[in-house]
Amino acid sequence: MESESNPAVAPAEAAPAEPQRPRPRALSWAIALVGIGLAWSPMWLPAILRAAGTDPRPALAAIGLTGPAAAIFWNVLATALVIAWVFGVERRRLSSLRIVRPTGKDLEWALILFGGAMAWSWLAQLIRPQTSPDSGSATIAALPILAVVAMILSAAVCEEILYRGYPLERLTELTGRRWVAVATTLPFFVVPHLFTFGPEWLLYHASGTVAIYVLYLWRGNLVACMVLHAAVNAPILIPTVAAHLG
Repeated sequence: MESESNPAVAPAEAAPAEPQRPRPRALSWAIALVGIGLAWSPMWLPAILRAAGTDPRPALAAIGLTGPAAAIFWNVLATALVIAWVFGVERRRLSSLRIVRPTGKDLEWALILFGGAMAWSWLAQLIRPQTSPDSGSATIAALPILAVVAMILSAAVCEEILYRGYPLERLTELTGRRWVAVATTLPFFVVPHLFTFGPEWLLYHASGTVAIYVLYLWRGNLVACMVLHAAVNAPILIPTVAAHLG
């Protein structure tokens, strides 16, 4: 384990501010809001396409992306759009999204917070046992194992960019207040999980989301958050493998 004399400043050192030409504030807001709209396109683009008479679901089903697995396509598409926006329009680097090489301390904290999230989930199950899996988890468990692995990995990489890296950094820059950025973006991450997994998700699994936000705010390294996100989601493989072996 590497030691640091002042870990609180590590995120700033890991992702130094990029020199930029000043933009008019209104233009900066417009660029950021369009970027956030692209980041959250999985929530609105499929519905707009269907309303326009173009239903992508049959094409996705033809390549095995049915039900929850379709999120792989939409998340990857949104991530590609955001990265293209960052490079092509904003003229910035990935470090502006806190995508930098994690230090040993970043990964150490990811491990610590993963243990804390799993301990809470275990304690919640002990205090109030979940009698049956929620419909969302049951649907995912019925998917092919490779599809679930792809969902875990794509969610870990893409959702960290779409819900943490881009919107948190841009809103923090524009408002000067990290808490405003978190309060604004958090519901857009949590609510879809409630629709998929039900309100009990808050008791049993929201600890993973809390751990990811703590890691992001404490260490400021998005790659470490991706590792933690993948680890938090990995237990869904247990019922998946059990369902296929059974």
